[in-house]
Amino acid sequence: MKKILVLGAGMVAGPLIRYLLRRDYALTVTSLAVEDAQKLIGDEPNGTALRLVLDDDRALSELVAAHDLVISLVPYSYHPLVANHCLQHRRNLVTASYVSPEMQAFDADARDKDLIFLNEIGLDPGIDHMSAMRIIDDVHARGGKIRHFRSYCGGLPAPEANDNPFGYKFSWAPRGVLLASRNGARYWRDNHEVIVEPERLFRDMHLLTVPGAGVFEAYPNRDSLEYREIYGLGAEVRSLFRGTLRYIGWCDTMHNLVKVGMLDMAERPAADLTYADYMRGLLGAGPEDDLRVVAAHRMGLPADTLPPWNMHWLGLFSRRPIGRAAVSPLDALGDIMLDKLTYNPGERDMVVLFHEFKAWFPEDNHYERLTSSLVDFGIRYGDTSMSRTVSLPAAIAARLILEGGISARGVLRPVTPEIYNPVLDELATLEITCKEELTVY
Repeated sequence: MKKILVLGAGMVAGPLIRYLLRRDYALTVTSLAVEDAQKLIGDEPNGTALRLVLDDDRALSELVAAHDLVISLVPYSYHPLVANHCLQHRRNLVTASYVSPEMQAFDADARDKDLIFLNEIGLDPGIDHMSAMRIIDDVHARGGKIRHFRSYCGGLPAPEANDNPFGYKFSWAPRGVLLASRNGARYWRDNHEVIVEPERLFRDMHLLTVPGAGVFEAYPNRDSLEYREIYGLGAEVRSLFRGTLRYIGWCDTMHNLVKVGMLDMAERPAADLTYADYMRGLLGAGPEDDLRVVAAHRMGLPADTLPPWNMHWLGLFSRRPIGRAAVSPLDALGDIMLDKLTYNPGERDMVVLFHEFKAWFPEDNHYERLTSSLVDFGIRYGDTSMSRTVSLPAAIAARLILEGGISARGVLRPVTPEIYNPVLDELATLEITCKEELTVY
């Protein structure tokens, strides 16, 4: 029986663990809190839960050596550490995270040792790559060229659960979303590079209608330029944009939270302070000042507009204790968001993925508009859509690797037919499927 080591038992791990246990693999699932791993395994005889501190180098090394394949669902900063042990013990590795420069540096050594380090095999990144590459490769096979490509993804509350003024809910700590909100972005428009500075990220927003889902705000996601090469588009593509989707209102609120310093990472004293006390210090407000008015003034807005009102609704001006000796504005914001922007039992989340291509076919000089959309909902009192769409691609890929279904070696992304075709085909049997439409003009 093949043995798989799963590092991490967080919010997305459940569907992956159940998928692999049903296929008669022996799983060891590790977590800092062993009860989290045991809860996901249940009473399955082929599952073992272990407590693991990832910084325990010896314990991690022994576990990697004792298994045939490693799936890392821990924060991406740990992946190079895990990859180093996989290289040492000649074990294949699967992650759902972006390929960092540190991970890419393992490519030559992994190929030399006949290993697969497959990354970006989740939702975004993951299903977005695979569904896009299936269309791109088909266009190229028919003699066409991709001229324009826009790709969008968002994890959101389902419409009936969208009941707060932010239009967003968290299944886990908001820190990752808030950190991403500090980033700038780059994309390609009409053969020119567009650079978006971090403080302008939420101002570079446009509206997008996704069939079957509604109208959303879209803003740039990281560095789109690198995908000209990753997707094999090179000089043929004139515009390439990868964006994040949110309900309407998110971008204006987040832009103004940036303006008042709520995403700053420098810690400030907070012992015995309430949120109102903390915000007075951050905003430079006096003891009798109306904090909503002061925040609105810093934003350059009237006090009765949505961004300062959202700060009030969230509780940033309340007498709630901070509960820390020192905290950055970003983490203070994250703490209160986790309290106010959470899913209630039985509420569903929603994943929306949308691609739009414009392709030119020079042989007969015609154009095609191709779209691909995925609108998937969580299961009431069951798996979230986010957990299924992130972890099931990784689970399927792990099975493919163990069965010898992937011939490529090195640090990989799921952008080749031998990976994306079987993964997308099996996801369709699990009711995770993209709807494609074609218009010729």
